[in-house]
Amino acid sequence: MSEYQYYEFLAVDQPLDARQLKEMRALSTRARITPTSFVNTYHWGDFKEDPRALMARYFDAFLYLANGGRAGS
Repeated sequence: MSEYQYYEFLAVDQPLDARQLKEMRALSTRARITPTSFVNTYHWGDFKEDPRALMARYFDAFLYLANGGRAGS
């Protein structure tokens, strides 16, 4: 059984600049990335980055949702 995971990061105080957007694109080619958000879903596998590190460096808010279907971890 696969696990659905949804990651959404928001930049509220200051939008991401061109360099930061390029850094976000390097994290995922499938993510929906704008100057104020990074949104990605996973059905197989996991997000390889540490959400806390992204929050400390780029974003102001973070939402994570999962269906909890993972067996053992």
